Amino acid sequence: MLKFPREIGLKRAVCTNRRAFASYVKTLGNKSSCYTSLYAFQEVDNNNRINYDSVVIDRAWWDFDSDETDNIEEVKEDVQILLSRLNGSDIRLVATGRGFHVHQLFKQPVYGRAWNNRLQRYERYMARGLKTLDGVGYAEKLTRIPDTYNPKRKRWCVTIDVEDFLANPHTYHIPKSPVRGIFKKECPFRIEKDLPKFDLTEWFDRKSHILEEVHIEEQVDLDITEGNLVPLTPCLGAINDTNPAHYVRMALVQHMAEFLRDFTPRRNLTKKKLNEIENTICSYIESLGWRDYRPSITRHHVRDIINSYDRSPTCRWFVDKNMCKGKCWRYDGTVKLI
Repeated sequence: MLKFPREIGLKRAVCTNRRAFASYVKTLGNKSSCYTSLYAFQEVDNNNRINYDSVVIDRAWWDFDSDETDNIEEVKEDVQILLSRLNGSDIRLVATGRGFHVHQLFKQPVYGRAWNNRLQRYERYMARGLKTLDGVGYAEKLTRIPDTYNPKRKRWCVTIDVEDFLANPHTYHIPKSPVRGIFKKECPFRIEKDLPKFDLTEWFDRKSHILEEVHIEEQVDLDITEGNLVPLTPCLGAINDTNPAHYVRMALVQHMAEFLRDFTPRRNLTKKKLNEIENTICSYIESLGWRDYRPSITRHHVRDIINSYDRSPTCRWFVDKNMCKGKCWRYDGTVKLI
């Protein structure tokens, strides 16, 4: 059952009750991609903004997507493997139009953003080796709302039966539109009390020996401006080229912005603070001596990236771009590294 308050829409409006949520879906459900926060929260501040430290984490979540290199059949195989690993707990499966969302409901929730790290370590561990994994759950995560339309893909986001999909994922017929009534029990936000639930706390007590923290062997402090230190990973060494690739430049900005925000969602920062971050990043890029450097163009792209991303690229992304130099202090478990 949906709990409140939670966020709705890409602009993250605060929704405090079921009636407002239903109105949002009814109005936009067949016209626009509809999103809700993966989790509910306990507190809203005086400015009517969600306090992410009050998150109620009641599930693990995985996102699998097809793209230019990973076709839908490979995605189905990876989802099948994950579902098999999660066997014995209450799992909900959502077909998003180009991939799948997997929800694993918990026996009891854990509270607070301090659980983010443990949650993601569990999710990465269970999805180890699955190359079409595109993301995992964390306190600030948004997810597609089932039974809503994706106009860009011209496809509906629908819930599907886990057991039927597991039996033969390649031939399973995914409904082209929501089937009212039949799959209602499969909704990831509908709780079935009689189904077995997973206990995250208990799992960590049993598995902590295989999830030791990565030892930080090397960390380089980059003195950008007085009072602002941002540690760079070895993977970002390509920024020292005279003409680095566009994706290298994007990764640098995402990484710096994440640290300069102190990992706070950009929506929680004032315009003044965002401008300070923008100026800091632009000043550092200017010092790199890229041969095609243009101040106005650089500022435009830096601002766009800051306003579009809350997280820096994963280790898997760096490996796919042949930028990874080996396991370092920033290792996140998205790919197996020696």
